Amino acid sequence: MKHLEIGVEGMTCASCSSRVERALNRLPRVQATVNLSTERAAVDFDPGQISPKELSAAITDIGYQVVVASAELEVDGMTCASCSSRVERALGKVPGVLSASVNLATERAMVDYLPASTTPQQLIAAIVDAGYAARSVDAGNTPEDRKTTLLRQMRFDLILAVLLALPVLLLAMGPMIFTGLSTWLQQLAPFLRFWDWVQAVLATLALAGPGRRFFRPGLIAYRHLSPDMNSLVATGTGAAWLFSMIVLIFPEWFRQVGEHVYFDSAAVVIAAILLGKYLEELAKGRASTALRHLASLQAKDALLIRNGEEQRVPLDQIRAGDHLLVRPGERLPVDGVVLEGESSVDASMLTGEPLPESKQAGDAVMSATINGMGRLIIEAKAVGQDTVMAHIVRMVEQAQAGKLPIQGLADRVVRVFTPLVIGIALLSFVLWLLLGPSPAISIAVLSAVAVLVVACPCAMGLATPAAVMVGTGRAAELGVLFRRGLALETLAQVNTICLDKTGTLTSGKPTVGEIRADNPRQVLELAAALESASEHPLARAIVRAAREKEISLPSVSHFQATAGRGVAGVVHGQQVLLGSAAWMREQGIATDTCDLVDMQSVGTWVYLAVEGQMSGNILIQDQLRPEAGAVIRYLTRMGLRLVMITGDSQAAARQLAESLQLPIFHAEVLPQDKANIVKQLQAQGGKVAFVGDGINDAPALAQADVGLAMATGTDIAMETADLTLTHGDLAALVTAIQASRKTMATIRGNLFWAFFYNILLIPVAAGVLIPWGFQLNPMLAGLAMGMSSVFVLSNSLRLKWMRPWMARPA
Repeated sequence: MKHLEIGVEGMTCASCSSRVERALNRLPRVQATVNLSTERAAVDFDPGQISPKELSAAITDIGYQVVVASAELEVDGMTCASCSSRVERALGKVPGVLSASVNLATERAMVDYLPASTTPQQLIAAIVDAGYAARSVDAGNTPEDRKTTLLRQMRFDLILAVLLALPVLLLAMGPMIFTGLSTWLQQLAPFLRFWDWVQAVLATLALAGPGRRFFRPGLIAYRHLSPDMNSLVATGTGAAWLFSMIVLIFPEWFRQVGEHVYFDSAAVVIAAILLGKYLEELAKGRASTALRHLASLQAKDALLIRNGEEQRVPLDQIRAGDHLLVRPGERLPVDGVVLEGESSVDASMLTGEPLPESKQAGDAVMSATINGMGRLIIEAKAVGQDTVMAHIVRMVEQAQAGKLPIQGLADRVVRVFTPLVIGIALLSFVLWLLLGPSPAISIAVLSAVAVLVVACPCAMGLATPAAVMVGTGRAAELGVLFRRGLALETLAQVNTICLDKTGTLTSGKPTVGEIRADNPRQVLELAAALESASEHPLARAIVRAAREKEISLPSVSHFQATAGRGVAGVVHGQQVLLGSAAWMREQGIATDTCDLVDMQSVGTWVYLAVEGQMSGNILIQDQLRPEAGAVIRYLTRMGLRLVMITGDSQAAARQLAESLQLPIFHAEVLPQDKANIVKQLQAQGGKVAFVGDGINDAPALAQADVGLAMATGTDIAMETADLTLTHGDLAALVTAIQASRKTMATIRGNLFWAFFYNILLIPVAAGVLIPWGFQLNPMLAGLAMGMSSVFVLSNSLRLKWMRPWMARPA
């Protein structure tokens, strides 16, 4: 039995704590007591019968909240998929850990845990006990500083390893190539086997110096019964060195089979593998350039105005409410509102709009955008991690740190891969020792060492996270912000796309086009009064039209709103209703039909009734996005099924659907029914994506396999969605699908190469080609191992050249 402390929120009385206690004790092999005052559940449970995640789910299912915290840790020392798997297992054994995901490419661990049972320090200690270094993401130096230090250390070790290995290689292989060199070396030698002892000293320095980065973690991995790439390298090079030392010290044991030493296989392999790992680190650094580029767009300091004086201060000293001066050409340091001045602001990195936006007093501005030629004084509204740009960077990091389902294949293989390789190495050694031609010991040693060195799970571990890191980073630069890494894989599988109309297919900036009434001004006045409190785009259009005509809005009492249908209230002592034709008929009010044939733009008629009698109709027009037609045509050619869902009338929806050649559409749909339509489409098979922008789209965005929100929409829509089209351009929808498909294709290519590499080279290293006169030298095996990871990373880096899809005229 294990003990666990679980924090529980939402308990208000003894009945609540008893309910939680009963729910936990109903589980198999669980004994729980719940303390209302401390808001904690003390649980003893059998980990073989139930997990902490299931305990938490039992509490959540009865309506209470489990206190869960998240930690993001940087992990140093991981070299392959076996390493990341071992770190995951080590974290999973910590009491209170609900889930742990370790990303080899980003070298980060994402952990959800129960803070009542464990702490970040305990999580770090578990990683250290597993043989790696760890720290909180916000602790110590920046990731860039640590990466620079790591590369500098690796470069030094690589140079030292090469300087030590080259003389060993020359002494071992030189006499075979240059006959005169052998005679010259014998003349210089002060005693027999002098040059073999020189090789021994140099090889020992290579293994003890640059090679230490493989031996220490490799031995720790063996201690945990979870050998990894370090273990393979340490075993292979260590075996070659140990065998050579035995030959050197006890030559009489090997007189019959030859007294050959293999110090070159030890020293040169260390140098070759270090070269591969160094190139791998360089490639991993290039893979994360998109994220660093996004982070670099943020200003480092700001010009603070305090007591009438200007003072340049670091950004972390700025607080919401501070007044800041932004000079021409400077980046805006925070999200805020313009207090004084006029200027144009280049916001292309956020909006994708190439033309600068004009800004004056009262306008909102965002951090990382570039001020034009004017001088602005702004009031800070969001600073530090609360700004839009910081939010984008954080979302990209989270997407990159996530683990895709396709990675599960590599993880399952890696669990058995390293023990299998060690078994193959031992088998090849024994078989060649027993069956090989003379000198059999030489063939056996070289085959075993080559198998251990050539087999590397690094490429398998990097295949998925490297592509995800590059793909999501580049997508963010192109205006596609993945909130969850899982959405990257799911979007590539989507076969049905549901599109909201207003704000998605249309510009989302409706205007009042026509008013049919005996007294148009009075109808507009009453309608604007009812809609003045609403944030719906159609409501804002009516209010804006009234203000443009300088109509003062009367007060409204007894206001009532029916979602997706209409609004009602008392204005000037009269009962006034404003809404759709269907809703009016439900209220028993007769409506006139409206002829929509002559409309040149998308439009919606709303009806106004006063005291039960129709007073007039208002046409709200919303222009179709200029790129919408081209996007629809291209998605159709891609083989996707397109469905438009809107709350507008059948006539307005049909008109738009016909103009876009959309065969399937659903009109007069209430907000809660949009999610039901998505469910119906999911039940028909395949994956469904929903694209929307409004609060009323949030249920459908959540229900869909992938929810895509337009950045021009509401915060709720963007928080619910799996990814956001940050430029507010529908063409980014095609870019998102292309990015997901190209990234998944790259991942599949990486995994194929990683598996094929090992399937091809492990038998060659084991000696299957020896009967035909070819044996893979351990030095070449080491180089090939490093190049496999470099290939996977280089293949992933091709995603950096993805281009945004551009709508072309029909």
